[in-house]
Amino acid sequence: MFRIGSGRCYVNGAVLSAIGGMFPAPYLPTDSAAFWFMMQIGMLIGFAATYPVNWWLIRRGIKDIM
Repeated sequence: MFRIGSGRCYVNGAVLSAIGGMFPAPYLPTDSAAFWFMMQIGMLIGFAATYPVNWWLIRRGIKDIM
């Protein structure tokens, strides 16, 4: 299980370095509607990406049901 967690560090680093130049210099202020809309989009993408993996891990007995 430790190898899975430590491998995630390499993936996170690669993704952040790959998309680091895609963000504009003036970041969205947290009191704007665009910021919160993009936050909701990010939450939906995160849910869509993690739900099938968690379901698979639970079915295989690797992860416990919460």
